[in-house]
Amino acid sequence: MEHGSAFNFINFINNASVVLNSIDMLADVFGVDLSKENARTDAFHMPGSDGKGTDRKYFEFLRSLCAVHPTETNRYKGMYHNADIVTCPYVTWVRGPLLEFAWNCDLHGHAFTNDANSWGEDIFIHMDQVFAHIKYRYSLLNKIGTALERFQESKIQEFRDTPVPDRAEDEPEAEFIERLKQVEAERFGTNNDFVYDFAKRAVAFEPSNPANHGPAERYANAWRFALGLQLNVLRDMSREGPEHGGIEDDDSGWVLFENLGYADRRCNELDGFDYQLEKIGYLDGTSGPSDAAWGRLKLKEIEPVFRPYVTMDLANDSDEELYMLSRIALYEIALRHDGWISQMIPQDRAYRGSV
Repeated sequence: MEHGSAFNFINFINNASVVLNSIDMLADVFGVDLSKENARTDAFHMPGSDGKGTDRKYFEFLRSLCAVHPTETNRYKGMYHNADIVTCPYVTWVRGPLLEFAWNCDLHGHAFTNDANSWGEDIFIHMDQVFAHIKYRYSLLNKIGTALERFQESKIQEFRDTPVPDRAEDEPEAEFIERLKQVEAERFGTNNDFVYDFAKRAVAFEPSNPANHGPAERYANAWRFALGLQLNVLRDMSREGPEHGGIEDDDSGWVLFENLGYADRRCNELDGFDYQLEKIGYLDGTSGPSDAAWGRLKLKEIEPVFRPYVTMDLANDSDEELYMLSRIALYEIALRHDGWISQMIPQDRAYRGSV
């Protein structure tokens, strides 16, 4: 329609408003002072009849006229209009020489008010002004980003200055691991909660078969070594370098602590067993009886690969024991291949069956 409502502009200004509101929210969250920027009138040059108008307020005023159900239009009373309520049924593109000469703008809106005998007010919209305002407000992300970097650096230094003690002589190992878990949650988030929970199981596991004592102890020692490196991560707020368990030429961002949690499975011995390795997880105690039974069946298929490293009694061992022995076997296999775990674990009999 030649003179129909400019729905494309209405859609545009409403979407732009969401972006600009998000920028304002970010500034509030990170305590960025935008009082000077918010006082600008350089784009629309509309200080209003009371002199308190700004580009930001005028843009919001235009946007309120383009809403399906205008709300809070009375907050601009005395600034851009004198009525309590202003409604704008449609905004149109200005086309044709007569209208272009009369209105001298890109879009025209007729704002009706609740004043008696009022024909409303003409609203003249210039797209170059709208674009200038949006571009300027969007550029404030640079200032917010700089403030965010300063905030992050300050927060990181605050954490570095907050001690994370070693394990005390009388501190139970499980409580020490739980303490590190809480520290990590505060500093990095809770993504590694399950790794800490498994670490507690790994260091406490005692196999029923004496033949598995050696592998189980080596596995527990590997976790203690990884926890020591993770303690450095929490103290230094860094995951890079061998002192933090960082792995050279690895772009995953993982450290040894996380690699132990997932187990390095990139080796020929385990080729073709991806499905079985996944279903062994049903034995970890969080699945129902039918899933656990399926996990045992899949373990039976891969048990010959684990046999050189651990001794399993598939008929009598508990789900928990079979699950832990599977994890120990995966660790022993990883040590025999040039993967992430093998690169980081020391060449010491405390961690390896042979050196």
